[in-house]
Amino acid sequence: MLRRLLEGLRGRRSLNYGYGLGGCRMLAYVLMPIVVLSLAGCAAGTLGSAVKAYPGAERPASEVSIIQCGFSLAIAAIDENKSLSGDSTACSYSLLPGRHVFRVSIAKKEFGLYPGTYRQQGDQVVEYDLVAGKTYSLHAFEDEKSPGLWRINMIDPVVDRFVTLKEVRLVGAKAGG
Repeated sequence: MLRRLLEGLRGRRSLNYGYGLGGCRMLAYVLMPIVVLSLAGCAAGTLGSAVKAYPGAERPASEVSIIQCGFSLAIAAIDENKSLSGDSTACSYSLLPGRHVFRVSIAKKEFGLYPGTYRQQGDQVVEYDLVAGKTYSLHAFEDEKSPGLWRINMIDPVVDRFVTLKEVRLVGAKAGG
């Protein structure tokens, strides 16, 4: 459908300002990921709820902690339970408060000329204390000034900031992005 729309715009100077179809095509490449991510975010907010990942009866939200996958990171296991895994599109677990061990893998999505996903070889292990009634999210960010250096961060609502849990230098990591 988008292709037909773009083909129909060929030669219409009022929409592409005389720059040919390339300007519209570039606009489509820029807008498409934004639209897709927005729709995924809406779906995750309405369809996804935290999966119960603790023993015993269901508890109220004020008695559990929520952990979610964030940007560029996939959870391979929580407290060595490999059934508790997921990536940024599907990952939300309710856990009992306290210290938890997260086995994570850096997974960076690339857009543009060379789309795809870069995934780290092996896993990283990080630990964190979760507080009841709070929602946390794990993220991985590549350092802009030092390509290949990644920081695994937790967004902690108690201190209201990113907390760096680990820095990882990935050998052979794809630079930039």
